[in-house]
Amino acid sequence: MNDVIQTIIEWAIRIGVSIAILLVARWLSGLFYKAFIKFTEKTSVVSVQYRKTMRTLFNLAFYALAAFIIISVLFKNLAPVLAGLGVSGIIVGLAVKEPLENLISGILIMINKLIYEGEAVDIGGTSGGVQEIKLNHVLIKTWDGKLVTIPSKNVWAATIIHFWPENIRRNDLNVGVSYSSDLNKVMKILEEAVNSYEKLYVDDNHKPMIHFTGYGASSIDFVVRFWVEKANFVDSSTELAKIIKSRFDENGIEIPFSQLDLHIKDGPIEGIKLSNKERDAETSS
Repeated sequence: MNDVIQTIIEWAIRIGVSIAILLVARWLSGLFYKAFIKFTEKTSVVSVQYRKTMRTLFNLAFYALAAFIIISVLFKNLAPVLAGLGVSGIIVGLAVKEPLENLISGILIMINKLIYEGEAVDIGGTSGGVQEIKLNHVLIKTWDGKLVTIPSKNVWAATIIHFWPENIRRNDLNVGVSYSSDLNKVMKILEEAVNSYEKLYVDDNHKPMIHFTGYGASSIDFVVRFWVEKANFVDSSTELAKIIKSRFDENGIEIPFSQLDLHIKDGPIEGIKLSNKERDAETSS
């Protein structure tokens, strides 16, 4: 009886110590995470774009360390435990193949800095802002407000488009004029209009361009290519379009709408009259 009580007490102590170890691991994880964030903010040595993910990594590291310590506390003889873990590890490894692939891919994504939280990207055809980067998946908030979960291994293998690798980006505005327009005059007006745009970004490597794109069904088509900063990108097309339309109106340049010319060839009038008589006869009957 005394042996049973002693065993219960020993296990109670071991379990209590294990719980204490978990609590200490959680506290240390939060402490080190906060210290790491403060250090990166002050020194800018390490990017802090992965704030949420770094918290997960700190938790994973300290909980894994706590797990090894708890095992050594609970089991005095680790040989049978390690042998059992070796056999079960193979079985578990086969069972969790997909999660492990996502875990490794998630770590590679962060090490190689493929994407950042808050960045605008296109991942394998899914466009939006990176909401959160976790170890096993990435959350993308699409432009229409949907939340898409993409497994990390798919992100690692996908083609990624970064919409804003710099703070500036080129915008394209298509313009069509009527076939009766003076093209030299049109080109000059377009150049004056785009250069008068106050939010235009210009330097030696980023200058506005106007190109002829083709003879359309109802218009002669051009594309105006210009650079703007990130904050002005969304509104730039509308604002420049208003400027161009105003300049065209002042100079009598017509922006045509789609139209269709219908040509009727001469046909047998007798046949038409006969068809009309047959239709009238059917109607009266």
